[in-house]
Amino acid sequence: MTNKKNYSSLSIAFALAAGGVVPQANAVDLGPVQIDGYVRQQMSMNLEDTVGPAGRMDGKGKLSMNRTTLQLEWSADLPKEIVFKGVARKSWEQRTNFLKDLEELGGFGQENSREYYEDSEIREAYLEIPVGDRVLLSLGKQQVAWGESDFFQAMDMVHGFDYTWRSFLEPANEDLRKPLIMANAMIDVPEADGQLQLLYRPGWDSDGQIGNSYDIEGGRWSSTPYKGVYFPGLTPYAYDHPEGDQDDATYGIRWNGQWGEYGYSFAYLKTHNPDPVMNVASNPYKGVFASNGIAGEVIFPMIDVLGFTLNGYSGSGDFVWSTEFAYINDAPFNIGTKGAPGDCGHFLGLDGFCGIQESDVLRTMFRIDKNLAFTQKLLGTEKPAFFSAQLFNTWLLDYEDGMKLLVGQPENRKEHSSLLTFIFATSYMNGRLTPELVTGFDLSYGGGFAVPSVTYSLGDHWRFKAEADLFFDDGSQSGFGDMAASDSSTFGWFKGNDQLAMSVTYQF
Repeated sequence: MTNKKNYSSLSIAFALAAGGVVPQANAVDLGPVQIDGYVRQQMSMNLEDTVGPAGRMDGKGKLSMNRTTLQLEWSADLPKEIVFKGVARKSWEQRTNFLKDLEELGGFGQENSREYYEDSEIREAYLEIPVGDRVLLSLGKQQVAWGESDFFQAMDMVHGFDYTWRSFLEPANEDLRKPLIMANAMIDVPEADGQLQLLYRPGWDSDGQIGNSYDIEGGRWSSTPYKGVYFPGLTPYAYDHPEGDQDDATYGIRWNGQWGEYGYSFAYLKTHNPDPVMNVASNPYKGVFASNGIAGEVIFPMIDVLGFTLNGYSGSGDFVWSTEFAYINDAPFNIGTKGAPGDCGHFLGLDGFCGIQESDVLRTMFRIDKNLAFTQKLLGTEKPAFFSAQLFNTWLLDYEDGMKLLVGQPENRKEHSSLLTFIFATSYMNGRLTPELVTGFDLSYGGGFAVPSVTYSLGDHWRFKAEADLFFDDGSQSGFGDMAASDSSTFGWFKGNDQLAMSVTYQF
């Protein structure tokens, strides 16, 4: 039995474009222990002035990130075919002039930007224990990926993601997921051509490991126009709220099988809501306020998720397709618009302070992956280019007017919202040069993003990547003063965040 590593469509794109091989350095073999990893330098430069609480602030041409990362991954063979695996990561950040500007505005609270962005952690440390011929038991801190989608997860909700330092732009999901301490049993059932997976998280993780982390501390990826605004001073995290206590156990079960030419899976998951919601002090969720926050507290209530995935191959269209459905029972949303009855709709001009309203949600995704042979003649690629399209839809089954996209923003949610993303990857020079274009379009609220990039692999160890991260939106916010009158879409939160980014990686 093997434990296969999950690769995103971005990784697969490189593999297909390079002729089916992802460039990777050889691991250091120390007998029963194998060690590999990388050293990576990442830099980003603002392409435009950004938007802070007082309006436009000087940022164009300034470095927003200068980050160095060392990651070690190991696999050690122990007696009785037990394997000890782990991942350790250390990151260093420079206090660039742009980050110092955010500090002067009040960003990062009592920390400076270096302390906020740097990390040092054992990301994974677990034992793989074979039990008989059919069961593989993984015990310890680890990652588990469910679902079929990239970028905007429909079913991949076992873990939260850390979007504070790179937002959603980091292509490797395993670098953004927050690993959890849990028991993971994989049970092969060849008679049914499938595998049963059982997950149990006892709730032993440290603060901040549940749910998605967004930059609400006023850093480089804080939403417009809140650059330099430190919200936890008014609205701290409350990880011990009884409706979303991080110490409470979570669990899941998944059946993954093959039915003829189709792959499919069914899943149930008890977990914390991936996105945080604001528990308003004046109207607390379930009547409980668990912190000393002035205006509110950030919580992650428990939810129940039912999921289904299906994938196959279309011979007539010569493409691989997959679809994903996730039904979420009683998902929480902030509600309230400025001028609402009782004037509960806003706090300091920020919308969404009437409390939390629940709604059942159906999230769906449909994706096609296809190799485009015509690019060899048209663009001179050495292999057919890789193309992937994903369509996401979120349906609020108990929709009510005034449900917010994000607390503090005036945009209300719609009953249906859709997002369309594309990946186009090509290959030259025997797979060493891989240009790529990733785009996304918000079909409901307007706006989107485009990320053109080029990656060059030198030998077995070096990898150089340059990209532009570009955002467009329908909003017009320029500061607190006009926030309530603006139309702030999802991608309006990224206004002023266009940047050039570069990374240099040495793999070993």
